[in-house]
Amino acid sequence: MLDSLRKKIPWFPNIDYRLCRKDLRCLNYCPHDVFDWDPKTGRPVVAHPLRCSPGCQICLESCDAGALSLPTKEEFQDAFETLRAGQGTE
Repeated sequence: MLDSLRKKIPWFPNIDYRLCRKDLRCLNYCPHDVFDWDPKTGRPVVAHPLRCSPGCQICLESCDAGALSLPTKEEFQDAFETLRAGQGTE
């Protein structure tokens, strides 16, 4: 049940590769193992987005390059309200 509910919450980081320094801070600081290293591209990737805990911002705070972004408060609230109204429970 919680897994299916988590899939409906759009909370996971996005990486702006124009700003990414490839310093592995996102990999090293994420307590949920959301990131992985792609040896083919030589950069981090969001390999496990559903492991990200809604509300967590540790990776965002650890990335001093500003290469990571998370949903805005408004986007998160909209998704939560949709779920609460029962529109996202199919």
